[in-house]
Amino acid sequence: MIAPADSASVPLLLAAGKADLAVSYQPQLNTLVDKDVPVIRVGTLIDRPLNTLTTLDSEHIHSLKDFAGKTLGYAIPGFEDVAMRNMLQSAGVDPDSVKLINLNMDAASALLSHKIDGAMTIYRNYELLELQQQGAKPQVFKPEEHGVPAYDELILLANQKTAASDVRMSKFIQGLNEGVAWLRAHPEEVWQAFIKAYPELNTPLNHQAWQATLPFFTSDAGKFDRQKYQAFADYMVKNKLISKAAPLERYSLLETN
Repeated sequence: MIAPADSASVPLLLAAGKADLAVSYQPQLNTLVDKDVPVIRVGTLIDRPLNTLTTLDSEHIHSLKDFAGKTLGYAIPGFEDVAMRNMLQSAGVDPDSVKLINLNMDAASALLSHKIDGAMTIYRNYELLELQQQGAKPQVFKPEEHGVPAYDELILLANQKTAASDVRMSKFIQGLNEGVAWLRAHPEEVWQAFIKAYPELNTPLNHQAWQATLPFFTSDAGKFDRQKYQAFADYMVKNKLISKAAPLERYSLLETN
């Protein structure tokens, strides 16, 4: 297991032959393919978005329309800012009426200190829990319900040049499915093993996040949703995040059983 300091560099380990698999996410895959980086999806860990646009101002903000003229924060430029603009447009709000600020991954504290009116990088299985632990009452808007196509939050990438012929891939996916099933059946037992290996992560918030994440894992990691991947690639093209949509077989091994 390799944990690089910069998550953006993870897929590059595949291209350099330094890793067999890498954890990534669907929007990053689209971008990498557009740049001709030789990576390909071989499986999925979480098959839905976890990000949200969240506000703590329940007094003045009740719908996306109420964000007009407000200040919104994000931490992933070129994706979250574009997603927020699409969400606002879906509600009839002029995106140019909103001030967007790059928060550099500090969205929760920016919300709690009321420096901004809303933010992305508030994930359903972590930052939302963190805000609630601080006594806040977050109001959530899900991107996939407001103009942004659904996408896989966490996927597994392999080297495009060798993945199809690597007999270990199908065995890994089978083992992953069995592991997810066992994790769901024995969540506390696995948690105890986890904190024994990583005692510095044994906090109430991490324990709560562990439980909250369990329902999001896919039961069939090898399943490939053609419609979802095509729709999201088209969305990326429409928003000028990539130059063109690649054939689906370029994004993924079409099924890993």
